[in-house]
Amino acid sequence: MKLMGKLILLRPMEIEDAEKFVELINDEELRQYLSLVLPINKYAEENWIKNNTNKLDVVNFSIETLDGVLIGGTGLKDIDWINRSAEFGIGIFDKRYWNKGMGTEATRLMLKYSFEYLNLNRIYLRAYEFNKRAIRVYEKCGFLIEGKERQARYIKGKYWDVIRMSILADDYWRNFESQV
Repeated sequence: MKLMGKLILLRPMEIEDAEKFVELINDEELRQYLSLVLPINKYAEENWIKNNTNKLDVVNFSIETLDGVLIGGTGLKDIDWINRSAEFGIGIFDKRYWNKGMGTEATRLMLKYSFEYLNLNRIYLRAYEFNKRAIRVYEKCGFLIEGKERQARYIKGKYWDVIRMSILADDYWRNFESQV
């Protein structure tokens, strides 16, 4: 399944994406926003993609520009089919595409997929408190702050809170006209 927006395309993640992901993700500035501690290599990234392809509780998409440039990834994990909830994640790994609306559009496409196709009821996420740009995108897409995990991450010599956010199907449908 492919999800088409005005700026980007979400398509199933492929093994061939690993090499580009490794190149982009090992950037020091980008890594502060990710949960990764150690550098990754092509072998590890290929294994991660393989291991997450056939799981029933994971859905991953690669994010491409409409002209085919691979710029990031997004997906759902820990999909709970009984309680109809999942954890959302996204990364625009190519910094040349930051602040261009691509993350917002990818988030909106994933919400559409989550609520309209998968029939989920709750999508939640975690964001580092210093990642103001991401928090702004999530709020713009309808996520609400639920709380925080105090001093949950140690990054560059400092403890940071992790902000917990979520959006419910009712919130999505109420704002449907402005979201898609």
